[in-house]
Amino acid sequence: MLPIGNRVGCIDGLRGYLALSVLAHHFIIWIQISRLGGSWSAPTVNFFNNLGAGGVALFFMTTGFVFYPRVLAGFRATSWTSTYTSRVFRIVPLIIVSVALITGIISLRTGHGFDASFPKAAAEWITSWGEPPLLGYADSGRLNAYVLWSLWHEWLFYLFVLPTCALGMDLIRGRAPSWTIPLGLLLISLVFRRCSWLRGTSQFLPLFAVGMLAFECQLHDALRQVLRGKLFAITALVSLVIGMVSAPTPYNPVQVALYGFFFICIACGNDLIGLLRTNGSLVLGECSYGIYLMHGIFLSLLFWDGASAIRDFSANKIPVLLPFVALGVVCVTAVSFLVIEQPAIRAGSAISNILRLGISRWRLSPAKNSGV
Repeated sequence: MLPIGNRVGCIDGLRGYLALSVLAHHFIIWIQISRLGGSWSAPTVNFFNNLGAGGVALFFMTTGFVFYPRVLAGFRATSWTSTYTSRVFRIVPLIIVSVALITGIISLRTGHGFDASFPKAAAEWITSWGEPPLLGYADSGRLNAYVLWSLWHEWLFYLFVLPTCALGMDLIRGRAPSWTIPLGLLLISLVFRRCSWLRGTSQFLPLFAVGMLAFECQLHDALRQVLRGKLFAITALVSLVIGMVSAPTPYNPVQVALYGFFFICIACGNDLIGLLRTNGSLVLGECSYGIYLMHGIFLSLLFWDGASAIRDFSANKIPVLLPFVALGVVCVTAVSFLVIEQPAIRAGSAISNILRLGISRWRLSPAKNSGV
């Protein structure tokens, strides 16, 4: 679900809309809590719930697509030190900032300062391991809409799925077509769903696999030319809508196929009749990680700290505030991208290059080559 440095066709234009979709999903949940007497739970309307779950599913597909070239290159040809260094610098800095902001908000709300449990709790947040209470504040995760769960599954993909698939590619090279690896991942993950001890992770593996298969599809000129046409723009949107309204989540095989068809069309260059190639879409794409990670803070400030200011808005009227919230989030995250994310990306890239060069020199050193 993470932004990338280089443009990747229309996928880059899609990411910002996915982040805004997740924002809308959590806005609806806050309406449930503050206006309808509900709890922090999935909306009962499938479409509303899939604004969040479906958006994250497409983010997982994006991750599979973006990192599939490392699988194609193979395990031995990939600099894993560089890969993981760049990922840390891409993901972690903004999480640290968000945890600092959330800690400050909790301290202002409660008057509590740091306690003995804070370092361990903050470390869990920063690594995406979990979101335990900060400063003893119950439901601390509500301040960021509990979004770190998806980053945890991203880390599992980077650390285990990606190198395993790359190793598999080395093993089948010259013996089977490359698409065998993502197809195998898709089929195996569907089988693993029957294993209760893997159910939590295995439901997301097909989404990464579909992203990889989408990369394979866009390598074929004839297929790419067909799927990028205007007729398939409409077909792709219809497929997406059917997937969103037909089930509460995107994880069943039928829904994976519907979402997957939509994503494959986008991966093949379908810009949805120009929507995904506008400058605004590209700006949103750059801000997508910040929007995803930070929007919960805005919503918490609005519905909790600003409750008195919006008390006259009924459940029917309060959605009028959503565009203004979205605009505020985009403006702030555009600044955070320039001030925090972009410098961190550059630092990660520079360190990755240094490490890659150092490892290359070590491998080619005369002492090593001579066996001394």
